[in-house]
Amino acid sequence: MSMCKPLFCKVLFAMLIFSTLFVSCSEESKMLDDSVFGYQYYPLEVGKYWIYSSDKIVVDDGGATIVESSKFIKEEITERFIDAAGDSIYRLERSESMSQSGPFLVSDVWTTSSTVDAAFRTEENLDFIKMIFPISVGTTWEGNLFDELIYVNVADESVQVYKDWGDYECTAKGISIQAGGEMFEDVLTIKQGEFNSDIERRYSVVHYASGIGPIKREMDILDTQCSCPGETWLEKAEQGFTLREELVEYN
Repeated sequence: MSMCKPLFCKVLFAMLIFSTLFVSCSEESKMLDDSVFGYQYYPLEVGKYWIYSSDKIVVDDGGATIVESSKFIKEEITERFIDAAGDSIYRLERSESMSQSGPFLVSDVWTTSSTVDAAFRTEENLDFIKMIFPISVGTTWEGNLFDELIYVNVADESVQVYKDWGDYECTAKGISIQAGGEMFEDVLTIKQGEFNSDIERRYSVVHYASGIGPIKREMDILDTQCSCPGETWLEKAEQGFTLREELVEYN
């Protein structure tokens, strides 16, 4: 009997240790769940594509000319390669068409990538941090990895598109948003920039759906020298553009 008691205590102690480790591992597994980090909002895989309806309004000739255009933009991941740091980099081909069914003509070749810490994208030789991980409502970061006062050519005018964008911010997560006639139930919203004065408007927001990626983009980049009380921005703007893109097809 005296020999069984120590053995019983050892077994009981071992069971307690196992239970503690099991609970700890379970809690750690929950903490390391990808959905907590937000990786599902920025999926990357060779062969994936997204087609967007794109509506743009360009202000030209000091505000005397307003040019409206609509087209379809296709973004497709066509290749994966490994950089010097060992990270996967994806080739992103952008093409345009007047019809959703094509044919699409390649207009740009960009790159994109995602690590455990952040999602990156290079557009027209400009580097962006589109998202950081883990991400939740209120998360902020410096998203433009370049001089925000650079000039971009818009209708033969030089415009500081990224001026006063400020920090990127996650403003919503897990919300429902409609885009391209479809309702997406788990959406992450990132405000890239929002600044308004009497003579400048900078607004850029992107919505990402879980397992899909970007589903909706909104941009207003407008300048004027006229405060013009009572007039809308498109009425008083002298240069710049507005852009609205919505996902209409994807795989």
